[in-house]
Amino acid sequence: MRHLALILLFVFAASAQVPDGITTTVSRTINITPDEADFVVGVSTTLDTTQDQVTQIFHDAGIQNLTVTSVAAGFNGATIYDPSTGVSQPIGASQLFYQIAFTTAPAALAGYTKKLDAMRASLPGALASLQYNAALNASQAAVDAAHQTALPQLLQDARSKAQALATAAGLKLGGITGVTETNYGAVNVVSSPQFVVISGVAGSFSSPGTTASTQYTFYATVRFAVQ
Repeated sequence: MRHLALILLFVFAASAQVPDGITTTVSRTINITPDEADFVVGVSTTLDTTQDQVTQIFHDAGIQNLTVTSVAAGFNGATIYDPSTGVSQPIGASQLFYQIAFTTAPAALAGYTKKLDAMRASLPGALASLQYNAALNASQAAVDAAHQTALPQLLQDARSKAQALATAAGLKLGGITGVTETNYGAVNVVSSPQFVVISGVAGSFSSPGTTASTQYTFYATVRFAVQ
């Protein structure tokens, strides 16, 4: 009889567990003040212009701490037909294209756009063209700090939501058994009028010198044990 009671107790305890528990997904949106302005500049040059010469042109204009990358060679539009393949091939490269990237503080954004506008208006040295775009962004350190603020709030939101579900189902909410996270950022962008390129997800537009914010939404999927 005692063995039967123990078996029945074990069966009852096992039947009171819900193996999958309760899973909830919650989110928190935080506005982060951008702490960096990222510039990408595209220039075309004559074929004999070196990467060092491009770097020096920007240094002379007062733009330091930049990265210069050779992108591609441009062609003058002339082609020659190859009857063996049936394809017309371009001939006579006429320009080189370089990409210049640098990061500065948001407060310096207006000053750098003025420098670039002046360079575009009166192209220096061997530059044949200049275009640029700039994006106000939150640095990884700023995003990490916002994440640390959002995380305990997300867990509390998830527990509140799961508790309401457990109460409605007549269950007792237990501890956390699993957590997954994601985040989604909307980037504020400022651009030169002649060259508007938006990378990533476009947020609110700003013009140089204005105050803006970068919006991040943090998501958490939290699984709770229940009885």
